[in-house]
Amino acid sequence: MPTEWPLRQDPEAPVIIALALVNDPDALGFVVLDDEDDWFISDGTELSDDVVVNRESFGKMSVREAFELLPQLGALAGLPTGMAADWDPERRTWLLSSVTGSDDEDEDIRLLSQRREAWKFAGSPDDEAQISTGLTEIPTGSQQPVRAVRQVVREQDGTWLFVGFEVPEAEDFEVEGLELEHVANLYPDVRTVLKAAPGQVYDRETPDAEWELVEG
Repeated sequence: MPTEWPLRQDPEAPVIIALALVNDPDALGFVVLDDEDDWFISDGTELSDDVVVNRESFGKMSVREAFELLPQLGALAGLPTGMAADWDPERRTWLLSSVTGSDDEDEDIRLLSQRREAWKFAGSPDDEAQISTGLTEIPTGSQQPVRAVRQVVREQDGTWLFVGFEVPEAEDFEVEGLELEHVANLYPDVRTVLKAAPGQVYDRETPDAEWELVEG
């Protein structure tokens, strides 16, 4: 285990983990980081409404123990709360997504209201933004591609598009949907252009360059 703790959570904080992973860490399916910054780690099994079934399928361990069992968790050190990550074992890559709700509707409404009140940018934090697929992937191998936003587009209808440097200019690319606030937390340097009006496009030549308004 590294001498410097890689995760922001307390090493002794509890996590809920699928018991199957204790004997077979390679069965890792996905993780969720809830709004309280607590981990849920699964072999692909979802939580059930049946308490007995949950007790048979899941247990608790510390974040430290979970990291020792699954060191690839270290790549998710900067994962914002309210997000999930599917594990792709062949590519040894995390595939990120936004969690869209829980079974506690009242709590979801309360948390969303708080998020909207705290949001200081255009649009709403729960708006779905389109983001180039490479920006929703976190590889854990030795080869680490540049993960940074090259272009921010505010479409005429007010929707957002974020394009990464992994996408060659003038080439087609695939996109995924993430909540706008999650994009802003994953890539905080885009916050300075989240004031964009519909029809505006911001671009930059390198990840360290200043944003330039190129359209609108």
